[in-house]
Amino acid sequence: MTNRAIHARRRAATPQTTHSTHLRPTPLVLAVHLALMGGTLMASGWSTVAHAQDTGSAASSAEAAPKRYDIPAGPLGTVLARFAGASGVLLAGASDLVQGRNSPGLNGTFTAEAAIKALLAGTGLEAVRQANGSYALRQAAEPAPASPPRPAVEAVLPVVTVKTGAELETATAPVAGYVAKRSATGTKTDTPIVETPQSISVLGKQEIEDRGALSVMEALRYVPGVVSQVYGADTRGQDDWLNLRGFSGFGTSLYQDGLRMNTDANAFANQRSEPYGLERIEVLRGPASVLYGKGDAGGIVNRVSKRPRADAPREVEIQLGSRNRQQVAADIGGSLDEQGKVLYRVVGLGLTADTQDRYINGDQVSDTRLYLAPSLTWTLSKDTSLTIMSEFLRDRNDGFAFAYTPPGASTRMSSSILVGEPKFTGFDHDQAAIGYLFEHRLNDAWTVRQNTRLSDVDVTYRRITSRSLADDGRTLERRVRVFKENNKQVAIDTQVEGAIKTGDVEHKLLFGLDAERQKTSNLTFTGEVGTLDVLNPIYGQTVSVSPTADFDDSGQRLSQLGLYAQDQMRLTRNWLVTLGGRMDWTTVKTLDHMAGTSIEQKDKKFTGRVGINYLTESGWTPYFSYAESFLPAIGRDANSNAFKPTQGKLYEVGVKFTPDNGRSLYTAALFDLRKDNVLTIDTANPDYQIQKGAVRSRGLELEAKTAITRGLDLIANYTYNDVKVIKSNDVDLGKVPTSTPKQTASAWLNYKVQTSDWRGLGIGIGVRHVGATYNDAVNSSRNPSFALLDAALHYDTGPWRLALNISNLTNKEQVAACFESVGGGNQCLYGQKRTAVLSAKYRF
Repeated sequence: MTNRAIHARRRAATPQTTHSTHLRPTPLVLAVHLALMGGTLMASGWSTVAHAQDTGSAASSAEAAPKRYDIPAGPLGTVLARFAGASGVLLAGASDLVQGRNSPGLNGTFTAEAAIKALLAGTGLEAVRQANGSYALRQAAEPAPASPPRPAVEAVLPVVTVKTGAELETATAPVAGYVAKRSATGTKTDTPIVETPQSISVLGKQEIEDRGALSVMEALRYVPGVVSQVYGADTRGQDDWLNLRGFSGFGTSLYQDGLRMNTDANAFANQRSEPYGLERIEVLRGPASVLYGKGDAGGIVNRVSKRPRADAPREVEIQLGSRNRQQVAADIGGSLDEQGKVLYRVVGLGLTADTQDRYINGDQVSDTRLYLAPSLTWTLSKDTSLTIMSEFLRDRNDGFAFAYTPPGASTRMSSSILVGEPKFTGFDHDQAAIGYLFEHRLNDAWTVRQNTRLSDVDVTYRRITSRSLADDGRTLERRVRVFKENNKQVAIDTQVEGAIKTGDVEHKLLFGLDAERQKTSNLTFTGEVGTLDVLNPIYGQTVSVSPTADFDDSGQRLSQLGLYAQDQMRLTRNWLVTLGGRMDWTTVKTLDHMAGTSIEQKDKKFTGRVGINYLTESGWTPYFSYAESFLPAIGRDANSNAFKPTQGKLYEVGVKFTPDNGRSLYTAALFDLRKDNVLTIDTANPDYQIQKGAVRSRGLELEAKTAITRGLDLIANYTYNDVKVIKSNDVDLGKVPTSTPKQTASAWLNYKVQTSDWRGLGIGIGVRHVGATYNDAVNSSRNPSFALLDAALHYDTGPWRLALNISNLTNKEQVAACFESVGGGNQCLYGQKRTAVLSAKYRF
């Protein structure tokens, strides 16, 4: 690579000023990565003076006070990485120095210099402190023969610029602090967020942990443009109900490691994520079909799984909390060989808890969960790696029991009764998935990757709902349904990424071919149960269920093939243009075994994207984006013509700002998003639908993530979202879709005490506001807006981390949605009550 190309990349990347006094290096095998980085900077003639000033202050601080260490013996690279992460001391050296060497480890209290000497004992290496405060590794000098005194000549070491962990970040690596610098969700390439021409938010593990999120939907509460838990706290544990810019994301917008999750918006057997098994949660707002194929207009949520790392944490955590919550979790990983070519990681969790639903007779609606995610990375050569990833989840839940409010009663939760049966109602969920990530570097410019996952989800759902209310106003007839569903999926994405230069224009090219096959089966059984007195409910009644599927016996076969291409062009050091195009072919075959019918629908669609970024020297990056999406619409009109896919089109302008210190990211976006080909009533044939509907979403999103000062982090966001049905033959014309607030806002402030007497103590406080929402298409029933408080108290001491997290601190009741039920009553869904969780984590 030429010096000019290197300079262009460096100028366009995240600002390089290093603040080592605040950010510790990501625990990597620094002896390898920093040496390579240093060599690159030397080749480009990059100045190291400014960095030396910052890193020197960090090293001086680390050297000043002895610290307690407990680092086991092992491969030298792994041991040094763990020491760097624990101490903040910066190390550098040639990559081959650590190969094949072992360290005796470290146990006790040491200064930085003494600790490094102990770690290097017997390795044949020594560390020399540099002018910038870092330490450089080199071969230990042999004792020289006796000779007359002469002036000492210090060995000349290569110039190495030592960076902080934030600048070593990759698109799938842990986020240092709250501010991510890079992501692959918006481009499928490792790209700085400021160079992604679309709105994107990244939640790292530290942020999720500090806020105490117990589910992915809880983590998304502080993300602009997202309304999570739109149907309240789903006691089945299946709560991936969310809106993205006013459009539903359930079953259409959920991804894990870049592959669509095994979900179906019309089914219960859906793949779920355990937040403890995730490294990041990333939200790309707006159409994303150019990269991911079929999906709704609002965007996608991509979960990034924890992966094997040489410096993977080794920790065990215990949680105790509200409603008898008891959880044990472990995350253990590292290297299986001295050379670090085989890495492993095992993430596991066991949970038992009660939910916030409770029968009037005292019976709890409880939940138990077992989760296991082992993974293995094998570095076959310096150019080739293979990662095997798997996960298994078993959930046994007593919900969803449904809260029913009699006619005339208040819709407050305390006025409701559960219409299920404690010994019958339940939700049994089992899922298994296995896949691999393969990467091979063909040469310095081109790389091929393949990402594959096979998954299987099996669900049995036993449900009792209300049917009719007798004239006496208290005798409620109930309906019994048992759903047995299975969902199988195989997904594969093959990519070729390369870098070329045409004249003065640099291109990052991406060519991809992805495919998906999904097979679902649905059996529904009816049953009988006695009536319930809503004024004096008595439970324990016998439930009988049909031995055969007498309500539904159906299935669906889905296949999708997509061919896509993307060019990220750097026209100058300031101007970036992203062009993308994709062709998709989809087939959906619907089988009704009871009716003996089979309907097949085929669609093909081209989608595109254009993005323009302008990178200024001051850190401001204005951008423009146009993007498209499509989503197959299953069914036929009155003339037996198959419906066309719905189509989303986005126009977005915004700005991203990263100050020179690189510890903050501010974003603002104005967008106009429209979805066409929406189904509405065919006025000429009222029993059929026609595709003449349209929904428009316009709005403003603001987001700030910043380290205000040392130890003080802030997250703040605001969303104004004007969503309306602008074309319809039905009563919803001109109305706001259900569960869509016009305004949302949230802020989270986390402070870690910096004084020596209380160092390790931290406190967090958050507030989140959700505007009023409508329950029905005509907007006749409205749920009030609400604001909730969250709080956290945490303390780090040595290998221990103790934390207390409280969600909905004041225990404010929220009505998420209400539906008019039989006999004039209401069936309401409620937001999460106050939840307190005390956790103790031990790292070893």
